[in-house]
Amino acid sequence: MAQFLSSHGHDVIFCARSVEEAVNQIQAQQPDLLILDVSMKDGGGLAVLSAIRGSGSSVPVIFMTVHIRPEQTLEAIKLGIDGVVLKDSDPNELLDCIDQVLKGNKSIAPFVMEQALVHSISAPANDVNVLAALTERELEISGLIRAGLRNREIAARCGLTEGTVKVHLHSIFQKLGIKSRSELIIIMLSIDSEMPAVSSI
Repeated sequence: MAQFLSSHGHDVIFCARSVEEAVNQIQAQQPDLLILDVSMKDGGGLAVLSAIRGSGSSVPVIFMTVHIRPEQTLEAIKLGIDGVVLKDSDPNELLDCIDQVLKGNKSIAPFVMEQALVHSISAPANDVNVLAALTERELEISGLIRAGLRNREIAARCGLTEGTVKVHLHSIFQKLGIKSRSELIIIMLSIDSEMPAVSSI
């Protein structure tokens, strides 16, 4: 992988074989982006992600793995994962993921997100009242995010500035105990699935 990345214009500054080595190298080298395997010695990529987020680092992180369980995906999203690529995918998908993440976007393989969503919907801990703490405006913005709108589009739709939308988003994330739009979308979709169906006569 190091050779592949180097041949496509990326500087690989270190490789690590364990969580401890990875955390030490991250602190010493200050990379622009990390690519982690979910399965590693001493705890795996989730342990590294948890350690660096716990230290206050916001360095972008991509998981590249053969398989990731839905609960691991949800945990990674809570910890602020930026991308997930499966090892059996086209190598260009990794390059595209890196490009998107370095631009500040999230890039999680659709199949991985689908599995996490199914798991979230079927989990017994879902609560339709989880959004009760949100204001009417926050619920409106959450619905627009669920529909895939970006901040600029939400601002135009609601007659707000982008800055005001970001303030509302920060409030939504705090109230729900989440850190990303991906988590919010999963919550909104899982709650939709719990709402009773109503037929009009």
